[in-house]
Amino acid sequence: MITNGQIKGNVAMYLRLSREDGDKMESDSIKNQRQLLSEFMQKNRMMKLYKEYVDDGYTGTNFNRPSFSRMIEDIKTGKVNCILLKDLSRLGRNYIETGRYLERIFPSLGVRVIALNDNYDSFDNGSDENSIIVPFKNLINDAYCRDISLKIRSHLDVKRKNGQFIGSFAGYGYLKDPKNKNHLIVDEFAASIVERIFDMRLIGFNSGRIADKLNELGIEPPYEYKRSCGTKYDCGFRSASGAKWGPDTVSKILKNKLYTGTIEQGKRRKVNYKIKKRIPVDKKDWICVEGTHDAIIPKDKFEEVQKLLKLDTRTPPTCEEVLPLCGYVVCGQCGQNMVRRTSNQNGKKYYYYHCSTYKNSGGCSSHIISCKKVEAAVLRAIQNQIELLDKIGPILEMIQEYPNDLICIRTIDKQLEKLQQEIEYYGVLKARLYKDMVDGVIEKKEYPELNKRFDLSREATEKTYNALIEKKESILSGKIKSQPWINEIKKYRGVTNLTRPIVVALLDKVEIINSKEIHVKFLFEDEINEMVQYSMQQTGEGVAI
Repeated sequence: MITNGQIKGNVAMYLRLSREDGDKMESDSIKNQRQLLSEFMQKNRMMKLYKEYVDDGYTGTNFNRPSFSRMIEDIKTGKVNCILLKDLSRLGRNYIETGRYLERIFPSLGVRVIALNDNYDSFDNGSDENSIIVPFKNLINDAYCRDISLKIRSHLDVKRKNGQFIGSFAGYGYLKDPKNKNHLIVDEFAASIVERIFDMRLIGFNSGRIADKLNELGIEPPYEYKRSCGTKYDCGFRSASGAKWGPDTVSKILKNKLYTGTIEQGKRRKVNYKIKKRIPVDKKDWICVEGTHDAIIPKDKFEEVQKLLKLDTRTPPTCEEVLPLCGYVVCGQCGQNMVRRTSNQNGKKYYYYHCSTYKNSGGCSSHIISCKKVEAAVLRAIQNQIELLDKIGPILEMIQEYPNDLICIRTIDKQLEKLQQEIEYYGVLKARLYKDMVDGVIEKKEYPELNKRFDLSREATEKTYNALIEKKESILSGKIKSQPWINEIKKYRGVTNLTRPIVVALLDKVEIINSKEIHVKFLFEDEINEMVQYSMQQTGEGVAI
């Protein structure tokens, strides 16, 4: 307890308040703390106030606080020999660290600690109350802080799950709604830049080229734009003065689901309530809510861009845009990308594809083929598909009101059956691989790498399988319709030139079997084939393909 009689000393009045610790009560405000301590000093006139140290807005879970650090320095230089507190929780809410200061650091520095509301005086060394109750109070303060931290985290998770935006700053392209800080509204100017970025990616610009174009136009990058609008903005886009757009900034925008009206939150969390360091959260544990605000980019366009981001879209030095088939041409034998090359003959340039596996001395064969020949074959295939849809046009019109979702379901079921067989086959391969190792067909040191390859292949197949299951469930629940792909193909009726947008919208890949055999695989190939079969069943006629 606080000893009787007049208390002497040069006093440091320490005041702390932190909302993170749940210190929201009026009695804990800086003003009220100051008043309580001042009244105590008036009753003990031999106490002399050296300085008031205030940490307003700093957590008690650690001692990295500016005013507290200054107070410790003044204690070390002999300017202060008594610390006056409202209670021990003002000193700190970390049980271990608070105990270390009270039991070791302050005694070694010869400084007295008085906490009024806890009736604690460090000079009362013989008190059993101090030796038993004070550590217990520190433990309670620590537990209280932990409890408040869990409640705050739970409250924020509820907000996230309800689709409320809880970030400090709205993403580029959006503003916080003045009427509701947890809701986003479109920033028209920035949104137009976001649209331009996505459009440029679709017509063939890679992230570096897009950044260059934006810089040429004098458009401010996100951080500078937000700051110029008067926002005290700070984020991962921050850069030096006079900064410009860069490929990383563009890529972050292109991958951000925020622009589809979807909020993804909870991507990072604090290690615990005592440590402010944030660590990444597994993507499957992110809190994702759709339709929380107006979209800038339609979902189908966003998905097309995501597909493009996975492709190899390097451009020749003399080209500004990505070539139409860049990233789509693959070897029909090994499945690896075909590489575009140039040769000079008699002063003329010729462009051709050849297998990247062969180029890197990894086996396979060159599969050399003229770029013009490939592009012509692809264009012809697109034209044929459009003609095919025109031929079965009457049937398509007839089933617009018919649940042609069922046709799509049949296609998906066939795909699921094939994928299931493939998954089971990888299980067989793994079993054979183990047997081969036991029998000495392969060396033990080779087994882990080969086994890992089978696991990765199986995981990729299972991922595709699960995605199709989700698509099937969405169709059956009426969330999506299968018809849009028809119009997507037919809108290119009369096409005479192969362009990047057409390739992105319609193609899955182009397989080069040999110099005479080219397989063009469409995104909607299974649906088209199913539709043709359905048309034949309805008319009793064949359709020339």
